[in-house]
Amino acid sequence: MAYTFNTLAELGSEVRGGGVFQTFIKEAEIIDDLTVKIHFNFPAPRFHAEVVIYKGDSGTYIVPEHVWNDKNWAEYDGYNDGAGPVTTGPWRLSYSDNFRRVLDRVKNCEDYWGCATGFVPFQDVERYVLYNIDDDTQFAQAMITNQIDETHDLRVDTVETILRENPNTTTYTGRDPDGEYGMVSWWPISLHLNNLQPHLENPNVRKAINKYIDRDRLNAQAYLNKGRINDWPWPQYAGLKHVNEAMEPLREEFNVGEYDKDGADALMTEAGYSMNSDGFWADSDGNVVKCNIISSAHFTDLGPVVAALLEQHGIESSWAQPPDVWARNGKGGDYECTLVGHNGSQSGDIYRSLLMFTTDSGANRWSYSNAEFDEVVASMAEEPDVDKVLDLTEQALRIWLEDQPDVPLVEFFNRVTRNEYYWENWPGDAQGYTPYMNGIHPHTGFPYILSKLTPTGRE
Repeated sequence: MAYTFNTLAELGSEVRGGGVFQTFIKEAEIIDDLTVKIHFNFPAPRFHAEVVIYKGDSGTYIVPEHVWNDKNWAEYDGYNDGAGPVTTGPWRLSYSDNFRRVLDRVKNCEDYWGCATGFVPFQDVERYVLYNIDDDTQFAQAMITNQIDETHDLRVDTVETILRENPNTTTYTGRDPDGEYGMVSWWPISLHLNNLQPHLENPNVRKAINKYIDRDRLNAQAYLNKGRINDWPWPQYAGLKHVNEAMEPLREEFNVGEYDKDGADALMTEAGYSMNSDGFWADSDGNVVKCNIISSAHFTDLGPVVAALLEQHGIESSWAQPPDVWARNGKGGDYECTLVGHNGSQSGDIYRSLLMFTTDSGANRWSYSNAEFDEVVASMAEEPDVDKVLDLTEQALRIWLEDQPDVPLVEFFNRVTRNEYYWENWPGDAQGYTPYMNGIHPHTGFPYILSKLTPTGRE
């Protein structure tokens, strides 16, 4: 643990999560075999809840020093010289390429510490194969014909096709056609605006784009009204309800999430833009405001609708899924606009979500920078008083809303279908199911689901 924390603090933004550790930690000191003492750079009441605890798919992997002490963390891309990733679970990497990844369970109970010590029973799943399938149609066909046991996130209409064609399939909310077919993720989706791009560097343009988005139309056209609007950059979880309530005056003052074409037009005019003969906003030199959207297959339902709404309101836009999208849409990236989720706060306060927008944050895909905002968020890091944290939250959000670096849109639903032909006891929130996990196979909690699945006996 000490080796992990110290290395992350040393590397900082060179590696995922390192910037946060560099902010907080001066040194992690080994006291004895079971004790590590952390020396902070300042009082750090947020550290445990917002940095160390694993939330959703984000957390701190404890790295074994004897394996990694001679490796370059920022550049290392191998599987420990062919030995496979370091793991404490019963499954071992057997094969991996661009098309599939195969994990095989150890052969005997004695080969797995959890079973050998009696901590858990020996798992039934002997082999887990993760296929790289990007096309919804292929996913649907494989599920309908019982070739796979679980999909990745799918469009609502694709989920409904699978449920209709294969009675053995289900979702997190069961087979109820009135359900949402999934679980609200910790990854609320927004239209990320590259604040370094021409025109998009202007706060008035960014605020106008926000007002041009009719979120009710988004929900209807992209999700068949089975989605949920979220116009704040954090998930609407019960653990953050008090934050939503405290920020309600800000919502009313700034009309957060409100569709307002006239207000947006006024902002564009005030910023010096006018409509050209093609119906697009352009500056005095004739340069058109552009928000061409690139993203991944996660958003084939949402992306084209957002692009169409922007085009209808005079912002040149398009939708594309380039193969290098994840390399391009990072901090300082080569993009105008993109659709990505916010991997931030889930309970307590929204410090982690606000931290993403600070100038030096490695998660700052928007390349947003405001020194006053940075200072307020830095104050939150060392403030233990809950009421004062809410006051600081209001200050930071006021600056954020004045700048509008980002356009929050909707909650992200993990809409996956599960096949009960071969395996049962999938997690869920419907009659006969237990919501013990969200159940998305790329997430690090999926081995827990593998350990809970029971075979049906079908061949």
